[in-house]
Amino acid sequence: MRDLRLDVPRTRAALDLLAAVARIGKVFREPHLRDRLGVSDPKLRFQGCRAARHDDHIHLQLR
Repeated sequence: MRDLRLDVPRTRAALDLLAAVARIGKVFREPHLRDRLGVSDPKLRFQGCRAARHDDHIHLQLR
């Protein structure tokens, strides 16, 4: 699926929405997506180098 492109406005809106939900504790994404999307929130985190990459998906952790 190399022809797919990141929908920046919708992905940014989704991450902003997820960060605003009190029941969500953490949202894992790649650091370059923070820069590319311009989103910053303490809930939006990098899972670490030993974890699977999150370039094409995100994980949520509930509180």
